[in-house]
Order: sequence, then C-alpha cells, then structure tokens
Amino acid sequence: MSGAPQMTAAEALRWPGVLANEPLPIEELQAACQELLAAATTDFTAARAREGGKLRRLMLERGDAMERRIAGIVARLPEVIGAYQGRLAARLQEALGSGEEERIRQEVAVFATKIDVDEELTRLTAHVAELKRVLAEGGTVGKQLDFLMQELNREANTLASKSVDLAVTQAALDLKLLIEQMREQVQNIE
Repeated sequence: MSGAPQMTAAEALRWPGVLANEPLPIEELQAACQELLAAATTDFTAARAREGGKLRRLMLERGDAMERRIAGIVARLPEVIGAYQGRLAARLQEALGSGEEERIRQEVAVFATKIDVDEELTRLTAHVAELKRVLAEGGTVGKQLDFLMQELNREANTLASKSVDLAVTQAALDLKLLIEQMREQVQNIE
C-alpha cells in the first residue's frame, strides 16, 4: 500500500514538546493524585450508599410481601383445619367400621403432625421482624442477612411439606420465591 510513510512511536516522542524537558514538581503531582483519589473515594462511597438504600428498600418490600403471605395463611388455617378434620372424620368412620384401632391412632397422629404449622408461622414472623430490625440498624449486615435467609428458607420448606391445602402450599412457594429473591440480593451486601 502506498502513501505516507508510517511513523514509529519513538519518532513521535522525539517531536518538540511531546515530552517535557523539565520534570513536574513531585508535590504538585502528589496533590493532584490525592485530590483525584479523594474525589473517587467520595463518588464510590456515595454510589455504594445509593445501592445500599435501593437494596434495603427491595428487601423491606419483600419482607412486607412475606408478612402478607403469612397473614393470609394464618387467616386461612381455620378453614384448612375444618376441611382436614372433615376428611379425617370420614377416614375414622371408615376405620371404626372396620374396627382397626391402629389405623385410628395413625390417622390421629398424621392429623396432629400435618396440621400444626403454628411453630413455622411463628418463626417466619420472627425472622421477618429480625430482617427488618437488621436492615433498620444498618452497618455490615451481610452475614446476618445470609443466616436469616437460611432460616426463612428452612421454615418455608417445612411449612410447604406440612401443608394439607393447595392455597397454603402456594403461599409457602410464594414465600420461598421471595426468600430466593432476597438471597440473591444478600450476595451483594457486605
């Protein structure tokens, strides 16, 4: 290819004024660097504070949504218990007709285990309250929130496994989704 000859970097650096003949005073360079570092640190701190505020709001919104789901489950429990008692009564009538005492005991034991979700609901409520307290307190909360996510997930899993009602199961799955969304955000928090 013809045209202008190509210049090397060394040739460009030899042009007058490209490189200063006199070195800049070190104090000026240090002052300029310190100014830039201070500005960058201020900008970085402000950006982290904005991001932290957004994460806090997101987590609080998820916590509020969890409280609504838990309240919905609590409100639904009398109906769930009534329906399950009806099914249990039918099974017991069938068992009584056949004279199977062991089966009656088994059905009562299953009923007691399946329907008792008070402990899980109490723990979920307590963990959501702790989540809100930790977020309000601020500071370095990543490990605390990570632990709370594990506990919330454990209780939501237990609630789902004990559920005898489709609406309660769906609410437990909604809780798990909200917890997972928060868990993803917790990974971004110190």
